Amino acid sequence: MGRGVLRSAVMSLCVTALVACATTENRPQQSRSDAQPPGPESVVQKARARAAAAELPPNAALKRITAGGREREYWIVRPAHSEGPRPVVFVLHGGAVADGRQTFRYGFQTLGARDDVVTVHPSGVGAGWNDGRNTPFLLARGGAPDDVAFFRSMINTLITEGVADPRRIYITGGSNGGMMTQRLVCELSDKIAGAAPFVALLPSTLEAPCRPPRPTPMLFILGTTDRMMPFGGGAVAPMSGDDRGTVLGFDRTFAFWADRNRCGLQVSREELADTDPTDGTRIYVQRAESCARPLIAYVVEGGGHRLPGELPRIYSDPRLAQLSGVSSADIDGKSVIWTFLLSQSLQ
Repeated sequence: MGRGVLRSAVMSLCVTALVACATTENRPQQSRSDAQPPGPESVVQKARARAAAAELPPNAALKRITAGGREREYWIVRPAHSEGPRPVVFVLHGGAVADGRQTFRYGFQTLGARDDVVTVHPSGVGAGWNDGRNTPFLLARGGAPDDVAFFRSMINTLITEGVADPRRIYITGGSNGGMMTQRLVCELSDKIAGAAPFVALLPSTLEAPCRPPRPTPMLFILGTTDRMMPFGGGAVAPMSGDDRGTVLGFDRTFAFWADRNRCGLQVSREELADTDPTDGTRIYVQRAESCARPLIAYVVEGGGHRLPGELPRIYSDPRLAQLSGVSSADIDGKSVIWTFLLSQSLQ
């Protein structure tokens, strides 16, 4: 595969950060000879148009706020007839197209309507989140907005307005959004009751400076054959040809957060039932023991850059399916995240 085609394919995957691809269509899959992957600009334009045309969930409202010297925006979904401060779950999109509406396809707002929980779907700047990798390519692509200030302002506003229960504010996100989730734990642990990054490891640039003043409950979901986020560590999306920074491998990421959560030396491991033998995956749950706050990882052996339990996707280019990899059918990833987060609160 040529570098130009690979870069187009990688861009399209990063656009929607694993839940859907910008070239995904509800039509029969084309043959390899017919498949013509679009260029990067076409991919981004399609993704922006798709996000803008997405059907809004009930009670969704667009809000704007000034933070870090910029006007920023976020979508908020409040359950019908909800009154008083409620738990709030922030859902972060991936990279390339910064539009919070992308995350509606995850379905967390549906769980929020069921459980009387507010969900917030913020938009990054330019091409994603400033998660701390800070390579020249990423800085040129999206600049260096003060995203930490943005989240601090959103949280403070929601608390002041009586929307958010200050003891039950949570963060989750995938890929670029999952790396940003970890940066927020590094810098806003006094406000975050629980965090759940998925298909995301710790950016190498955060290893030294990240010293949160308090431990934070953390849950990870990762695939061992993720081509975009290397399970063993190293360059992010190396096939793109662009410098997107590096991440620590799973073992070092887990050990890093075990240290921050003041865990003991023992780690337990539980194999989950292979409820769908046809998907080619197995999942084990790894837990750090004797922690001040919980640290858990769901490791999908054979899983790719996708959240377990995704609906099947049909790609107009089969190479995109190869890059995104397998979504395990053994668990529903969003429900695992939801249950974990809502069981936590600030102490």
